[in-house]
Amino acid sequence: MSQTYVEKKSQLEEAEKAAQETAFLPKDTWESPEEISSKDLAFGQPVIVTMRWILVVSGLLLILWNPDSLPIMRVQILIIFLLALANFYLHSQLLMKRPVKDEVVFASSAVDLILVSVLILIGSGFESRLLVYYFPAIVSFSVVFPTILTATYVGTTMGAYGLISIATGGDFITIMARLIMIAAIGYCGNLYLRSEKSRREDARESRERLLDQIQERQATTV
Repeated sequence: MSQTYVEKKSQLEEAEKAAQETAFLPKDTWESPEEISSKDLAFGQPVIVTMRWILVVSGLLLILWNPDSLPIMRVQILIIFLLALANFYLHSQLLMKRPVKDEVVFASSAVDLILVSVLILIGSGFESRLLVYYFPAIVSFSVVFPTILTATYVGTTMGAYGLISIATGGDFITIMARLIMIAAIGYCGNLYLRSEKSRREDARESRERLLDQIQERQATTV
């Protein structure tokens, strides 16, 4: 009788371990639905930092490769330096395994939008090729933040670029095409985030059902 109980207990423990493996995520990463957004921000901070380094390095190379007048070039390099300095702080916090507060991450992403808009404005405006630097900022934001915040961020980006383009004599059809492109990038990034959330939620529910079944069987055995 004792041997049978030990064997059944061992089987239950193995089933519980299999249930945890079925969930695809480590046990300590499971969270309630209310905690998912905060977890997404923590997991997404390396994405934001990586995208910003890409923006800094490529932006600096483009400015040096095709420089404007010396005063404008000085301002552009100063802005790139500020971006690099802020990103260095965020990167150092991640290396020390101390994720930054959600508000700071949001503020840094908003600063990205402002600085890129300034770079475009002081450059050639509608003709500026720095438009492409909106894209990594939007991608890194949309795969981390909730849909409402992403829509606000993308809408603000579209409004800022639209005003700059109109003020600098941009072609209406080209402006609309670029604005649609900005919106599409934000939508695709946020679609990935929502798909990932759905997958994690399904996995969490599956794990809970399996653990409930294991507990019922254990209670029946006892």
